[in-house]
Amino acid sequence: MINYPKIKTHYEGYIIHTKRLSIAFLLLGLAGILFPAFAGLTIAVFTGWILVFSGIFTAYYTFKVNKKSIPGWFKTILLIATGFIMIFNPASGVIALAVILAAYLFTDAVLNFWLAFSLKPAVNKLWAVFNGIISAILGIIFLYYAPNPLAGSWLLGLYVGISLLSDSLMLFQLSRGAGKIIMEELLIEQ
Repeated sequence: MINYPKIKTHYEGYIIHTKRLSIAFLLLGLAGILFPAFAGLTIAVFTGWILVFSGIFTAYYTFKVNKKSIPGWFKTILLIATGFIMIFNPASGVIALAVILAAYLFTDAVLNFWLAFSLKPAVNKLWAVFNGIISAILGIIFLYYAPNPLAGSWLLGLYVGISLLSDSLMLFQLSRGAGKIIMEELLIEQ
């Protein structure tokens, strides 16, 4: 989890890197919002390729470790077949990813609420709560539209955009909060 550093000397690096990550998420988020259908299909095809390469690595491992392993070869075939299905029929991959992302979004919402209540000191923790609410709303929307591949593709891309934009905003506010903490401590020390 992203939290304020426990060591005071780490605050400057925290602020710089948190702002950089915020800018990267902002740019990626805008791309997802501007081109949601393209982003959704790209995510499905990219995931398909990851599965294919995972299957190839699993095949190599099974061949080297235990050539007679039925579960190892079954997993290899499953990974490669699922990957190719997602590559050549991204609509099916979009539906699967929409359901998986709904589960992720609900988990992300819980983790953001947890972050909000564990931030010490509690500077700008409302942004983590806001980010959690956005994730929960997106999770509900994904569950509702998951069976429709066209809507799912559009939602996947839009999700990437909105979630990354929301994360960007939260990160930026957390970096500002760290700056406030440093300023308050400087004023106290004087």
